[in-house]
Amino acid sequence: MDSNEESFENRLLRNSFIVRPRTLLRSPLYRIKENNEAIHIKDGSLTELDYLSNIRNYLWNRETKRFCARDGLEWAKLGFCYFIHFFTLGILFSALVIVYFLLMDKKTPRRLGNESALAFDNGINPGLGFRPQFYMDRSIIKWRSSRKTGHESIGQMIDNIQEWGKMYILKDQFYQQMIDCAAIPRHLLINYFRQGLSCIFLVTDVKPGPNPCTKPKSYGYNKGRPCVIIKLNRIFGWIPETYQSKEEVPIEIRHLWQPAMKNFVLIKCFGQYPTDEDLVYQVDHISILGNKAIGGIPTYFFPFLNQPGYRQPYIWAQFVKIESNVLLNIVCRAYAKNIRQSTNIEDMTGAVHFELFFE
Repeated sequence: MDSNEESFENRLLRNSFIVRPRTLLRSPLYRIKENNEAIHIKDGSLTELDYLSNIRNYLWNRETKRFCARDGLEWAKLGFCYFIHFFTLGILFSALVIVYFLLMDKKTPRRLGNESALAFDNGINPGLGFRPQFYMDRSIIKWRSSRKTGHESIGQMIDNIQEWGKMYILKDQFYQQMIDCAAIPRHLLINYFRQGLSCIFLVTDVKPGPNPCTKPKSYGYNKGRPCVIIKLNRIFGWIPETYQSKEEVPIEIRHLWQPAMKNFVLIKCFGQYPTDEDLVYQVDHISILGNKAIGGIPTYFFPFLNQPGYRQPYIWAQFVKIESNVLLNIVCRAYAKNIRQSTNIEDMTGAVHFELFFE
């Protein structure tokens, strides 16, 4: 490079104009006016110094005081334009949200029954849940009967059950809106539910005899006799259709059915596989039904209409005698004419699966 070219390159770096090759002068995609004082037309291709000069002058031009090819007034206009744009969008979005909440019923879902999001090919089918449960993606109940506190201890099991069931122990602000549904005719209950009243359910509402699943008794975890809460998931407006005769009852529980169970949703827990059944020696079901062989939830708790202070009914399943140091697969199933049963572990309906393991 001779002295004239060097002086030309140095002059380009010192000046504030943008350098463009002459080949772009008449380009249909990138037209350049020859009399534009901010652009310098150069014969030949651009060098690295030209590119550096273009970048520097684009980011900040010291002579024209332009940042990214815009001065302060242009940036102010652009910012004001975007502010008006997004402010208008925000007002429109807020207005639509307000209208949506005004039209939405906070108590009753818009779609019910088979039109609900909970309905599948054959309609709504309630599921079951269990406690204690520490992780939503894990179904194992594991503890050491010799460990009082800490991870996988008796204390951890008790605290988890107590945290979930604290609303059943304390009289909350909605307690005065609960009624004794067992003393009210069934055809009148729906009117009370629509008024916001709900059936009272106490932790002492179990039979027969004293409840072995209590905090003073450590819910049986200290003696290797764990108590597990089995609850029927809430579905708005769902009413169970109970069995009215022995012939309607599934074969696996037909020998347990009695006429007194006509107004109960039945729940039974057992080992999932033959090996588990051999190692689960005894399971007691503690519920309002008062039958240790099978649990039951009265039908007067249904339908659930999103009443304030609603207490979800449940049963206790106490595994009185099980094998230790063995992972046991347990299945609890709910039985009613409109509860479908599925044995597929990946798509279990009308049931819940969990594992028991204690040392």
